[in-house]
Amino acid sequence: MKSIWFALPLCALVVGCAHPKSNVKDANSANSSGTTSTNSKEPVAKSSTEGSGDGKAACADAKIHFEFNSATIAESDKPLLQSSAECLKADHKLHITIEGNADERGTEEYNLALGDQRAQAVSKYLQALGASGLQLKTVSYGKENPVCSEHDEACWQQNRRASIKVK
Repeated sequence: MKSIWFALPLCALVVGCAHPKSNVKDANSANSSGTTSTNSKEPVAKSSTEGSGDGKAACADAKIHFEFNSATIAESDKPLLQSSAECLKADHKLHITIEGNADERGTEEYNLALGDQRAQAVSKYLQALGASGLQLKTVSYGKENPVCSEHDEACWQQNRRASIKVK
């Protein structure tokens, strides 16, 4: 039985080309450190390919949330990443992009770097679980790809994320 997580109603993300100022890297060429810690936010995921007959449906798109100024993966998000890793190991033709994001606070440069650290932390964690680095690509949008535009903590929490997108 497939387990599917449903996302909170959020604004639609722009899918496609990276922002002109975004940082794009293949997981094999990255050298950022990802650590783990606890976080009270529950994992949020959604299926963008529900009902398709390929491995994409089982590897539902996911969002991993982070604390302020942090690139540490919460214990509560690890089961979601375990599912993604299992899916990637089961289908070597499957590829994902990990999009690192930050909230609006901080400079553009700082938030691009933080978004990259978050994407790299997720990539390294998936690789530690057995996913192939050849299946992973990372991109940082910094604060340029928000899902919420209010100026409060609840909104900023939604924007501090790494989104896993199945190609």
